[in-house]
Parts: sequence; structure tokens; C-alpha cells
Amino acid sequence: EGDDDDDGNSKPARMSRPFGVALLIAGVDERGPQLFHADPSGTFVKYAAKAIGSGSEGAQTALQEKYHKSLTLAEAETLAISVLKQVMEEKLSSTNVEVAVVTVADGYRVRSKSELEALIETIPK
Repeated sequence: EGDDDDDGNSKPARMSRPFGVALLIAGVDERGPQLFHADPSGTFVKYAAKAIGSGSEGAQTALQEKYHKSLTLAEAETLAISVLKQVMEEKLSSTNVEVAVVTVADGYRVRSKSELEALIETIPK
């Protein structure tokens, strides 16, 4: 069936594509911190480190090269910010990036603006 336009003429119906989202889901269970990627189809996969969104191919490559399970939380945060700096088109700042961490001790916590600014300052220019 078609839709009528303003002149009363019938035109072919348009198919619309539903919106889809990709998510990174982080949490802590009895096995410790967990990270999952859920794609628009609903498929989810566990990762140790994962990049999604604009620039994710370059970011994922950098994570695969530099991430290892023995990193401390501070080292992992520095790596994440360094990778973002490499792939982002605009300058990295506390107004266009957020960092959240999931730990057994504190659960989910978003870094404050001052914590984020201090982290960004540690990244070589």
C-alpha cells in the first residue's frame, strides 16, 4: 500500500529501519569485574577490553596490541584515555569524555571532572 501525498496521489510506502544500539555493559559478580559488548542484533560477547562507536576499529587495534590482564586499574585508565586521544577527531577534554570504572570494592563509579582532568594530563601531548 502507498501513502497519499498532499495532492492525493499515491506513492510507494517507505520501509524504515529500526534504530539499533551497541552497548558496553560492565559489572561485578562472584568472578570479579566483567565486560560485555551487546550489538544491535542482541548478540553479546565477553571482552577484557573493547572499543565501540566512531573510530572503534583503530581503538580496538590499539587495545589488542597494548592491553593485558596484568595492567593495574590506573594503567588501564591511562591506556583507555591514550587510545581515545589517538582516535578522536576533537581535542580530548573533561567536557567530551567520561570515564567510569567497575571494581569489586566500589562497584560502578564515574570519575569526577577533576579526576578526569588529572588523568588526561598524564597523557603525553
